[in-house]
Amino acid sequence: MESSTPFEGIQTPDIHHLRRIEVLKKYPQVKKLMGYDPWAAVLTLFIVAGQLSFAWAVGVWFPHFGPYWWQIILLSYVVGGTMNHWAAMAVHEMAHNLMLKTPAQNKALAIIANIPVLVPGAIAFRRHHMKHHSHLGIEQIDNDFPSHWEVKMVGKSGIKKFVWLFFYIFFLFLVRGFDTKPTRWEWANIITLVITDVLIFIFLGKIAIIYLLLSTLWGFSLHPSAGHFIHEHFVFKEGQETNSYYGWLNWVCFNVGYHNEHHDIMNIPGRFLPRYYKITKEFYEHLDSTRSWTRMFYEFITQSRLGADKRYVRTEQIRQEGLKMAEGL
Repeated sequence: MESSTPFEGIQTPDIHHLRRIEVLKKYPQVKKLMGYDPWAAVLTLFIVAGQLSFAWAVGVWFPHFGPYWWQIILLSYVVGGTMNHWAAMAVHEMAHNLMLKTPAQNKALAIIANIPVLVPGAIAFRRHHMKHHSHLGIEQIDNDFPSHWEVKMVGKSGIKKFVWLFFYIFFLFLVRGFDTKPTRWEWANIITLVITDVLIFIFLGKIAIIYLLLSTLWGFSLHPSAGHFIHEHFVFKEGQETNSYYGWLNWVCFNVGYHNEHHDIMNIPGRFLPRYYKITKEFYEHLDSTRSWTRMFYEFITQSRLGADKRYVRTEQIRQEGLKMAEGL
C-alpha cells in the first residue's frame, strides 16, 4: 500500500463479493427479490411534487425572508432537508436501475428527482457510483473517499469535524467533484436543472428558491437522515468496512441504511431489503450496526479515534485476488 495515503491499508479483499456467493448458494430464493420496483418510481414523483408544492407554500406563508427567517430555516431543516435527501436517495436507487425497466427510463426519472435539489448531479453520480461498488476501497476510483486535503484539514478536532459535516455538500461537489467529461445524459441533466431552476424562481418565487437551497444544504449536512454518508464506510468497528443502520429513517431513505445488504446484492430494490435481511439474517446480525444516525454523528464528532482518515484502502491486486476467490466458491 502506498505510504502517501492517509487511510489505513488492508490486505483483505472486498467481503461483499464473497458473501454474495455464499448468500445465493444458501438462499437462492432471494433472487425473486431482484429486479425493479415501479411503485418506488411513483413515490419519487410524489416526493418531487410534494417538495415543490411545499416550497410554493412556504413562499405564500412567508413572503419575505427577513421577518420570517427562523421559520423558513426551521421548515427547510425539518421538512425540506428530509424531502431533498429522500429525493437524492431516489437518485441512488435509479443509479442501480431499481425503479424502472430500462437504464434510459431510470436516467430520465433520476433527472426529475434531481429537480428540487437544484444542483445537477444525478447522472454524474450514477456513473461514478458504480465504481464505488466495483472498486470499493480503491483510491482514485472509489469516489466515496474524502480527499487528502479534507483529511489534513479536519484532523481529529471535534470542531473541525462539525464544520466539515455541516458543509459536507460543498466538499462532495466542489472538492471531490466528478472530474470527467460530461456525457450527453449529464448535459441533459445540467440543462434540465438550469431550466427548472429558472422556472421555479419565476413561478414559485424567490423564497421557494431560498427554501430549496437551504433544504439541499441541510439534506447533505448534519441532518439525521444524512448520517449514512459517514456511517456507511467509515471504520466505527475495527475490521469492518461497511456498516448498516436499522432505524426508522430508512422509511424516508429507500432503506439505504441496509448497506451491507445493498453492497452484497445491489440489484434488490430498497423496498425489499428488509425482507432480504429477514431471510439472510444469520449473515448480518453479528456485524456492528446502529439504530441512530444522530448518535453516530455525535460519536464521530466527539471521539478522537474517529476522523476523515478513518477509512480502509486496498490495492487493485488485492481486489483481483478477491474476485478470483469468489469465482472459486
